[in-house]
Amino acid sequence: MTESDLKPLVESFCTNVQSQERMVRQRALKDMLELVHKDLSPEQAPSLFDETYLHILRCYADRFEMVRNLAITLVSELLQKLPPNDFYLSYIIPVVTRRLGQAETIEDSEEIRLQLLEQLEEIVRKYADPEGTRGDPLLKSYDNLVDILAKTLRDPFPAAQKQSCELVQLLAQSTPSMHYRAEALVGPASTALKHRHSANRIAAIDALGQLALHIHSNSDCAMRIIVDMSPLLMDSVPFVRRACGRVGCMMLVKLRDRYSLFSRILPLVLNCLTDETPEVRDDILARWKAAGELYYTENETELAKTKLIDKPAPNYPAAEYERPTLACRAIVQRSLAIVNLILHEMEEWKEDIRLHATKLLKLVVLHAEKAFSTLFMETNPVLAKTCMDSDREVAAEALRVARLCGILLEYDTWSKHALVEFRKFHTLGHLRCLRAMYESSGCDRLKDLSKIAGLLTDSEICHQKREDYQAALLDFCEVLTVDFNRVFVSNEIEGLANEKDRFKTENELYTTLLKVAAISYEDSIPIRDRALQILTTLNPKPELLHNAHLAGVLATLDNLEAANSDDAESIMLLAGIVFVCGFRPAYHRELCSTLAVALGHAIPQGQIKLFSSISIAMLRWSDSMLGVPGEEQLQLVRAFIEELIAPYLVWAAGRSAESIRAMATACLCSMSQGVDRLTFTTVLPSQINALVGLIEDNGIPTRAYALRTLLAMGPLGVEHLKPLAYAIMARLDDPSGEVRELAATCLGRFQLAVDGVDEATRWDDVLRQIVPTMFLHLENPELKLRKAILASLEQLLVHHRVLIKGLANEVAAGCPYKKDLDEILAHQ
Repeated sequence: MTESDLKPLVESFCTNVQSQERMVRQRALKDMLELVHKDLSPEQAPSLFDETYLHILRCYADRFEMVRNLAITLVSELLQKLPPNDFYLSYIIPVVTRRLGQAETIEDSEEIRLQLLEQLEEIVRKYADPEGTRGDPLLKSYDNLVDILAKTLRDPFPAAQKQSCELVQLLAQSTPSMHYRAEALVGPASTALKHRHSANRIAAIDALGQLALHIHSNSDCAMRIIVDMSPLLMDSVPFVRRACGRVGCMMLVKLRDRYSLFSRILPLVLNCLTDETPEVRDDILARWKAAGELYYTENETELAKTKLIDKPAPNYPAAEYERPTLACRAIVQRSLAIVNLILHEMEEWKEDIRLHATKLLKLVVLHAEKAFSTLFMETNPVLAKTCMDSDREVAAEALRVARLCGILLEYDTWSKHALVEFRKFHTLGHLRCLRAMYESSGCDRLKDLSKIAGLLTDSEICHQKREDYQAALLDFCEVLTVDFNRVFVSNEIEGLANEKDRFKTENELYTTLLKVAAISYEDSIPIRDRALQILTTLNPKPELLHNAHLAGVLATLDNLEAANSDDAESIMLLAGIVFVCGFRPAYHRELCSTLAVALGHAIPQGQIKLFSSISIAMLRWSDSMLGVPGEEQLQLVRAFIEELIAPYLVWAAGRSAESIRAMATACLCSMSQGVDRLTFTTVLPSQINALVGLIEDNGIPTRAYALRTLLAMGPLGVEHLKPLAYAIMARLDDPSGEVRELAATCLGRFQLAVDGVDEATRWDDVLRQIVPTMFLHLENPELKLRKAILASLEQLLVHHRVLIKGLANEVAAGCPYKKDLDEILAHQ
């Protein structure tokens, strides 16, 4: 198009664009836009701009949105054909500033604000001069651009805010003058970090990363950027977390004062190395290694010497972790000030913060290796606390950190402090932490095997009743037991095994395991069973351990002379020991003496608990006394009954006394089942008088246990049989059905021990009173009772057929039980 053709069109445009009619202005702008787009050559663009810019830019403030939109589009189209001369910016940028950069935003249309920002992006791209070779054409408009961005970075329209963040990045890369007012944009850009759209958060992170590179004189501002971005490391969107990691890696490479800020930058990078998303981990790992390569290049002289002697720990967990490069480790090792920040966050109240802080500590330990030893004293209390965190994932991560410490730190360095700390604080966290470090450390730990086993015997540790604590203690004992077998059984480590240490260590491990099993024998059966299983690892024949060490364990029980209840530690332990170990000759005297003291001083609840445990252990008497001569067993049983059982069979008033009598009788009943029959029947006559009283006791359980005990009686003299017979016969009318059945069964167990004529005559006189009573009770409607009486009559017929047959014949023919008696007599 020639100049002559263009001139009338320009004049017409200038006239029409000033019209009062919107449609006229709108048509003029559209026609001019079409002209510029299709027919205008770059050579004609400057003259056209000079003639029309005042009218076009005035339309930026038109009250109709469509007019403003066409004006902005027209200027953008002209800019494409104008030469890159900053002269034009002095007209366009101020107009945009008036629309977007005022204290109160004048442009109320969201779409127009976005369009203006897109126009600014085109301008920045057109006039970009990152090296300043063309005199930095954006410098004159720089202040206006910053004012605009400071306002639009807070734009409520998400697309405009995102565009502003991208414009910040572009501007930072397009002008060497960005550092003049970069700080002014940090605050506005930080507001976008909390935007609900992840795309806006990512754009804000990238913008802040660019701003940090252009802040030359204020490291506090750069630190503020890092602090503001840090919460986004826990963002739910992986790409947001990746953006944080990328900015961190960029800072490690390009930030001017990066060495002094390493400790602040590293969390941005290291947290991404433990990210749950593989794409994030792989992306940041590659950039992290690149940052390490740059650091190596910058410090090659120093690191080259280190490289010559750099070797991994002997038991390095290569299957679980890839060892970081030397340079990456060097960056972390010079930035261990980060640990104080991590420890602070590990004690935060939010679970996700504690989890990320613990993961970060794991990465720091993995990179720092032996250099971390200097900070172990500060770290151990917090790490131990985290090992018992209420959140299982946090606690599991803390245990991984502890295991890494055990592997990567020298044993002598950490063990000295950790053991001192454990002596002071016996918390669950300290126990778990120490076990994890000990288990993962090398063979050096074996020299402290006895010392650590001794620590675990402390009453504040092995007397704990919490199930989680007991489980952790057993975990530790299992590790120590395996080490015990390595040192003293397999003799893998030369110079460590000797008999004195073997006995001492075995005693300490046995004491801990037995007390855990004992104190949990009722409340937590899985814990008890696991403790006993570990005992078999210590020695496949646990009875040998009991014989060798139980007397010593009994001596450690305190406060037995106090008025202990059933929940007292000493009573729980003693009851559990009796349950687990039973009674054996090697420690029988010591165990009985301890029980006598405890029973003599405990309150009724404590006594009942002990008797309950004794009754269970007595059922295993024959197994535990296997191989012991009968005469020796007889002496042990007689002494046991006289010292521990008989005193509590005597009647005393009160509910508590009644319960104690019942449990003591239960022990006697258990002995009748667990002790060798010949031994028990030999001892029983001495307790007949007590049993006669117990048969008539007010308590139903006492009467039942007494009758069950008598089921094991052997032949007795008339002086013993007579009171028993009358007492048992009276129980045929007992209110309790169980007692009635037991009484009927006991009547059939009577057997005279002496065959003299006088004795037999006296016993027959007693039977003449008892048998008719049994006949009468055959009329009872209870089938079980009648069956028991008939069975007893069959047993009595064996020795007293003539007597019973005569009494049966005296029964009238019409009696309902006559038929049953005839059947019994016919079978005999």
